[in-house]
Amino acid sequence: MFGKILVPVDGSDAAFKAASYAKGIAEKFESAVTLLHVIEHPGYLSGTNSFPASVLQDMDKNGEQVLARALELFADFDGRVSTKLEYGHAGIKITELSKENSYSLIIMGRRGLSGVKQLLMGSVSNYVLHYAQCPTLIIKGECMSKK
Repeated sequence: MFGKILVPVDGSDAAFKAASYAKGIAEKFESAVTLLHVIEHPGYLSGTNSFPASVLQDMDKNGEQVLARALELFADFDGRVSTKLEYGHAGIKITELSKENSYSLIIMGRRGLSGVKQLLMGSVSNYVLHYAQCPTLIIKGECMSKK
């Protein structure tokens, strides 16, 4: 039913809770999982790269660390899991990749690390919910609270 699942992770608790939830679904349906981290910064979004190389390297390193942490959640996962690091607007990248790679499900957290940008542009999860062409499961942090 869900052959390929896309799981965007931004380093927030909500994203890791969603990844944990995705693991359970992937185990049940024997799905392949792709953990995705999108690096957003003004240089990538505007097409200019006026940032020092060290800042860009730090962003890349942080993205790799986020993916490594998410991958740890799948340590005992019997299915296929891969990671992907992309650059650009997170909502657009998630919806584009889901379409290009024929994902059958996107699972993501409701609240990420956005802050002020969210007030100006709207949330990534809201964007994905409206523009993705496959089913999208938004995990609220409250759903994964400890018992």
